[in-house]
Amino acid sequence: MRRILLVVCILGLPWLAVARQRSVRASTPTFSNDVVRIFQQNCQTCHHAGGIAPFSLMTYADALPYAQSIKSLTRLRLMPPWKAALGCGDFAQERRLSEREIATLAAWADDGAPEGDRKLLPKPLEFDGGWSAGSPDLVLAMPKSFTPPADRDEYRCFSIPTGIEAEQWLSAIDFRPGDPTTVHHIVVFLDAKGVSASMDKDGTGFQCFGGALFDGVELLGAWSPGARPNPLPDGTAVRIPRQSRVVMQVHYHPHGSAPAPDRTEMALYYTTWKVLHAMHYDVVLNTTLAIPPNTTGFHVKGSSTVGRAIHIVSIYPHMHLLGRSMNIDALLPDGSSACLIQVPQYDFQWQGAYVYKTPLALPAGSQLRIDAMYDNYGTRTVRWGEGTEDEMCVAIFGYTVDEESAAAISSPSR
Repeated sequence: MRRILLVVCILGLPWLAVARQRSVRASTPTFSNDVVRIFQQNCQTCHHAGGIAPFSLMTYADALPYAQSIKSLTRLRLMPPWKAALGCGDFAQERRLSEREIATLAAWADDGAPEGDRKLLPKPLEFDGGWSAGSPDLVLAMPKSFTPPADRDEYRCFSIPTGIEAEQWLSAIDFRPGDPTTVHHIVVFLDAKGVSASMDKDGTGFQCFGGALFDGVELLGAWSPGARPNPLPDGTAVRIPRQSRVVMQVHYHPHGSAPAPDRTEMALYYTTWKVLHAMHYDVVLNTTLAIPPNTTGFHVKGSSTVGRAIHIVSIYPHMHLLGRSMNIDALLPDGSSACLIQVPQYDFQWQGAYVYKTPLALPAGSQLRIDAMYDNYGTRTVRWGEGTEDEMCVAIFGYTVDEESAAAISSPSR
């Protein structure tokens, strides 16, 4: 009897092993059922054809060659590139994977990155014309292509008519550089009076190192590598007056090879809600910075006092290549402080605006403060400047004014 039981047990062991193996395989994540859903939620807005990422993650064939890289980069939390630290600011559209999602991607890669049943695939996301926020209401482009010089930085401003016949309110703006290898960053200004038209008569732009070169313009938005469009909170929007123009300032940076002709575009998205608050933009900065050579952990600080009661809607930390970290907070009149954002591992290639889920109230007299840190391994002192080898210490903040209503701004009397 014991021999029979022994034989049964021995013969049963391979079956049990196979059964266990089949169970593990059945529970292994697949692209069609698990992985693609993580990609849709966190990755595909950058990783699609025409997106800012270097390759697509829209299909199984797209993702398969990168399975091990995806495992490694997500474990290190280098991807998705969300730079804001936990515990300081509650931001919308946060791209931060959970431990479970990271484990799912690792298990998928370790088991050979199986495709799974295609019938389980969710409906694919659509990126109309390559725009990550979907089909725009209006696309504005540089009037003509421009080829920048190959041997120096070039700041070029292009005056672009909006052609808008009636006042519009924007919920988001997106950008698409024509030559992303040469376009260093983009800043867009609203020219409500059309003054810039006489400065760009032939559509090839004008040099504007240091700004848009004339008064009366208002900061409208900005783009730098890694930036994505973040829709504003319901009820908040940016006003575009009728027959206005935008001034697109493009910073071109040489990169060792001949630059291609560039024709950068921007996409405008109109609001779908009743506008209650008008969005404005301003900056906190330090233009006197001087980072000594062969120095690490060098701190640069800046501050600005708020004259009226406002609500902070978004925050955009900006430095150049020497930047390592930036902390931004607000010192309130009662002596308390509010943490706005902390970026402990700043990366010039992944920048952008962070929009708060709930705008932060700041009373009049509050002080916005920057504490930025730099490492300079070079042999020269690096100072403030708009060239790539120069440095910046800037926080662009979007805000609404408590005592101001959108209806008052839209009034014909203003």
